[in-house]
Amino acid sequence: MNSTNSGQPDEPGPGERSAEEVFTEFMDAMEDTVQHSGAYWPSWDRQDTSGYFPPPCSVRTRDDGRAYQTQIEGGPIDDPQAAVDHMKAHWKSKGYTIGNIFDDVNPATGMQINARTPRGMLVQFSPTRNGSLIKVVGECTLDPAARKKTT
Repeated sequence: MNSTNSGQPDEPGPGERSAEEVFTEFMDAMEDTVQHSGAYWPSWDRQDTSGYFPPPCSVRTRDDGRAYQTQIEGGPIDDPQAAVDHMKAHWKSKGYTIGNIFDDVNPATGMQINARTPRGMLVQFSPTRNGSLIKVVGECTLDPAARKKTT
């Protein structure tokens, strides 16, 4: 955004957002995917924000930033294709770019859909008849606060 045209500040560049902003968006993406998945996620608690320690990622130089990430396992999905179609439509409505969709190459692994948010966060959903998986890799931030484990 250009501040002279809209009256709002310019959009932060790669790595410039605070650890708090990046972490909040990361948790929101997890919660949104859980809510729209159609599966039960016994280990997911949106209110539990402790214990996240983001591994290194790169913004300008190798491993200069940190990106929050996690994956959780959930219950089975009776119709993985319908779940993928639903998630694809939902993510598109949010402005996500849909990436690879892997279709039932192995009955044990089922399907997988990948997407990226407008700021580049990776969101992955894998529904199967045996259980499901959500993985989110947040935006890389240079904020030193991201080098500490969340409490």
